[in-house]
Amino acid sequence: MSHAGHYHALSAAFWLTAVFAVVELFGGLMANSLALLADAGHMVSDVGALGLAMLARHIAGRPAHAQMTYGYGRAKVLAAQANGLMLWFLSGWIVWEAVGRLADPPEVQGGMVLLIAALGLGINLIIMRWLHDSHDINTRAAYWHVLGDALGSVAAIVAGTVVLLTGWMPIDPILSFLVAGVLAWGGWRLVRETTLDLMEAVPQGLDSDTIVLAIESLDGVDGIHHIHLWRLPSGQLAISVHIHIHQMDQWPTLLPILLERLQQLGVEHATLQPENHCHDH
Repeated sequence: MSHAGHYHALSAAFWLTAVFAVVELFGGLMANSLALLADAGHMVSDVGALGLAMLARHIAGRPAHAQMTYGYGRAKVLAAQANGLMLWFLSGWIVWEAVGRLADPPEVQGGMVLLIAALGLGINLIIMRWLHDSHDINTRAAYWHVLGDALGSVAAIVAGTVVLLTGWMPIDPILSFLVAGVLAWGGWRLVRETTLDLMEAVPQGLDSDTIVLAIESLDGVDGIHHIHLWRLPSGQLAISVHIHIHQMDQWPTLLPILLERLQQLGVEHATLQPENHCHDH
């Protein structure tokens, strides 16, 4: 999906979520359902998450300049990390409320819970379809919020059904614990991935040993050192490495071979420095 396509998907998801969050909030208050209120609270956080993702994408689109030579692409990583922390906060709030309601389960209007939760699930599935194909971490962070919300809707549907059929009220806070667990897991994944990205760790799925072997196995290469692998704000994989070669006059022939091999491994941005043992000594 293009940059404009991502932005339009985020924008449409933002407004649809905002409208239904208000509906679900009032429905949860009228039905006295924690599962529905938790889902509404999550949808409110979805509005914030989607708004933050849109803002970050706008900032990231600004061009690079002398003081920001890499541009503003890291804004999307920071936004994704903020959304991960927001998932943790929301998970903690749901657990806190659920513990209180387990001690004294209130009366829940199962029919209203079932109706509103089913409508919410349908909306969440539509938004998830809009955001599903993105590999951008910022959009994936928003997707995690919506996925958690969809699971919250499922929990609310189950809770409403159980209350209607059996009248057993504790099911409402019990299922809220499950939703909180999913949100905490999603928050952990986002915080971990964004922290590694900001620390410029080797990107997930990129095998540094394979890249070292691909370079050292070429004829004319004696060895390599000072190798660094990271992901640029643009999303491209990057490498910088010092390469020992037999003869410096081989470099013009060797360089395009190295670049082609690195591109085959997914590394699109390469800074390669040739060195010669004899010349160094």
